[in-house]
Amino acid sequence: MRDSCIRCTLPQSSASLVGWVLLLVQITVTFAPASAQVTTTPTMEPSLRFAANGRFGQSELDGQLRSQEQISKIRSRAEAGSARDQFLMGYACTKGLGQPQDLSQALAWYLKAANQAEPAAITELGRMYVHGFGVSQDYQKGLEWLRRAAADGYAPAQTDVGLLYFQGLGVASDYESAVRWWEKAAKQGYAPAQSNLGVAYLNGMGVPRDPARATQLFRNAADAGLDTAQFDLASCYEAGHGVPQDFAVAAQWYRKAAQQGNPRAQNNLASMYQSGRGVPADGVRALRLFLLSAENGNMQAAINLANTFHLGIGVKPDSALSCMWLQVVSGAGGGVGQSLYTPCSEISEHQLNQAREQAWEWRAQHHLKVPHSTETSSVSRELSSR
Repeated sequence: MRDSCIRCTLPQSSASLVGWVLLLVQITVTFAPASAQVTTTPTMEPSLRFAANGRFGQSELDGQLRSQEQISKIRSRAEAGSARDQFLMGYACTKGLGQPQDLSQALAWYLKAANQAEPAAITELGRMYVHGFGVSQDYQKGLEWLRRAAADGYAPAQTDVGLLYFQGLGVASDYESAVRWWEKAAKQGYAPAQSNLGVAYLNGMGVPRDPARATQLFRNAADAGLDTAQFDLASCYEAGHGVPQDFAVAAQWYRKAAQQGNPRAQNNLASMYQSGRGVPADGVRALRLFLLSAENGNMQAAINLANTFHLGIGVKPDSALSCMWLQVVSGAGGGVGQSLYTPCSEISEHQLNQAREQAWEWRAQHHLKVPHSTETSSVSRELSSR
């Protein structure tokens, strides 16, 4: 059975994830007694995540640039001197909307708009320098641009300036200054700033620790649709930080974030389905979510899959599949705890080679490819004996 299972581990390039999951479930799912206890549960993701604001509000911008007709009208107004439309043209060039991506043209349009004090364009110029996107990375220059827009009260720029202070990029690390900038943006109802401020209050970074205020800030941002805030709010309900512990409410918020593609939420919701906390126990749904999270780049989910197959949590134990997922994690640069090396020592040399090859194919398929020459750094029989 193990040999047949391992051959089915990876889909062909044309197969969907759902098809792979259904096949995998058909082969491996078993019905464990409801009273069965699991001594080693999947590791949950931490809640200390700062909200990236690059995608927040992106759908609104994309909606203004859906068609060639819209872009043509925007271009005409931009060429006539409209600062807002110059910003939109810069955004279209950055994203490749209605035309090939052209970062040099994006920079030119943003500069035109910035010279007319358009705060969104000034902010995007700052971000280009901070991230080295189309220009040489320069944190200090990026901070200079961002400060210009932040001083004019533009909430996204204020949030980014706070992040740079928090992370110590282009400026000395200063949590209190970071919090001051986030407070300014949060007062305007800007969800990413509210979320980041919530993290600061949850952990006492630059402000006195206040879990109750943290959860309220997370809730405000979560209600606005920010997936990172939904994830953090769920984590607070799960752990009972600032709110009474409530697994059912935690699962609801994890689900909202997971539906937006948040891989950490997908992983944690999977764990709740696997253990039956806050939701009915459902091994098939847990497996689907772990796979989806791993496909979205979350190596913690891949570790959880390795644990799931090694321990037989809702599935038939399969050391070959477990080893394959350990190879995925190790080959993608992730750390693997020593306790999880055991599965690779429980299979034959042939199965071990299969697991390595399939892990390499999976990483390549999901843009985590590493050269064959580095395969010796992946989980090996020698390491598994430790």
